[in-house]
Amino acid sequence: MKIVLGTVQFGMDYGVSNKLGQVKEKQVHDILEFAYKSGITVMDTAALYGESEKVLGRVAPDCDEWNIITKTQSFKEEVIGKSQLDKLKISFSESLSNLRKIQLHGLLVHSCDDLFKPGGFRIFHYLEQLRSSGLVKKIGVSVYNSDQIDKLLDNFDIDIIQLPVNLLDQRLIQSKHLKKLKEYGVEIHARTVFLQGLLLMPLHSLPPYFLPIQEILKKIEDKAQELSISRLELALGFIQSVDEIDKIVVGVNTLEQLHEIINATKIHINKDEFFNLSINDQNYLNPSLWKI
Repeated sequence: MKIVLGTVQFGMDYGVSNKLGQVKEKQVHDILEFAYKSGITVMDTAALYGESEKVLGRVAPDCDEWNIITKTQSFKEEVIGKSQLDKLKISFSESLSNLRKIQLHGLLVHSCDDLFKPGGFRIFHYLEQLRSSGLVKKIGVSVYNSDQIDKLLDNFDIDIIQLPVNLLDQRLIQSKHLKKLKEYGVEIHARTVFLQGLLLMPLHSLPPYFLPIQEILKKIEDKAQELSISRLELALGFIQSVDEIDKIVVGVNTLEQLHEIINATKIHINKDEFFNLSINDQNYLNPSLWKI
């Protein structure tokens, strides 16, 4: 199963299309139980995802059987020195405690640019130590663009990279950076595959901010109707058709949504038919830039 269960919704109110708020703990338990029985064994979380790590530690059934990937904190400082490294060590220790784990499947640098700051090598050296000691099986980075990928591959030996890719955001496919990563033996995890739910929203519910791209979103809706599938099936089928992608990180707010996603994994389409549905405007592809 390529699906990785994203858990940001379990720790905070997240997503442009989310009308339900943070998922209740009883619902989290039911979602995790069904996910595991369905063959999903990897969870993605982060120290910055509100209460997510603590919630998972409290309610995850068969917690020892889950492969959990978390992420480091971010640093506002322009230089990474001893005090920042100490904070990183404390944060990792807290993640283990919150998750009730003695070992994690993966640890990613949440803010990639932290590695490129003066002293940023200290962060990666610490991750390498954790990998060598067996506390973490794989180390890596979460990125946003191709420039970050190029810098990473020139300077760091990573196991996993988490990056944005979806119907609307095909930049890293078209620039051949996914192929480049596979040449370096990097495991690729796709995130924002539904663009925080934007790709699944009814067009009449779009916030005014997205009106400039309403036409391309309408094309996505029309293409799904033409194929007699849902937009969720189209969005997920597209990602599954990208051979370089090893894992697909998806978050859910309800058990019903998880059922829909698992059913949608049965859809197979040809990614080459959908290049005309993409855009290159960061103002709409990067949720941190959204003004809504």
